[in-house]
Amino acid sequence: MRTSLIFVAASLLLSACSSTPQKTSTYLLRSSNGMETRELLDTEALSLRSVKVAGYIDQPGLVLEQADGTIHIARHHKWAEPLRQSLRQFLCAEISAKLGYNVIDSGKQLSRSKQLDVTITTFHGDADGNAVLAAYWTLSKGDAAKTFQFAEKTPLDGAGYGALVTAQKKLLTDLAGAIAQTAK
Repeated sequence: MRTSLIFVAASLLLSACSSTPQKTSTYLLRSSNGMETRELLDTEALSLRSVKVAGYIDQPGLVLEQADGTIHIARHHKWAEPLRQSLRQFLCAEISAKLGYNVIDSGKQLSRSKQLDVTITTFHGDADGNAVLAAYWTLSKGDAAKTFQFAEKTPLDGAGYGALVTAQKKLLTDLAGAIAQTAK
């Protein structure tokens, strides 16, 4: 009996050592806009004050929603930096490109500009092979404020987490376009 337990334990240890470890992939969320050498125009027409993200996506792993409504957070497919940080950079670059002037990434109230506050409530892949994004934003200046909503999904163009990241970037670009339209 003791010999068989030692044999089972040794077998488990050998099989654990022989398995190939899973490679971790990290994804950088960056806009292709604003990546050229140029003069930054000094404008205070619009400033990005805050970007908030839902708690379930405020972590490194990419998120998939299962058919039963549960979520799976990937352990080996991660964002390269916190989403709050990369979403700020991405949205500033995309909105600036759509408006034709620089959106200031201020993080605070600027008296002469419209203030933009964005909240991402949904940002994941779904069980049907789509990327899903839902967000709302508020544009305010002084005491006046207007709030808008965006809710879209787009099919993945292929399989895997790389396809999910590509579709999520497309949705974020569409969100930036919707924000730019309301900021004009």
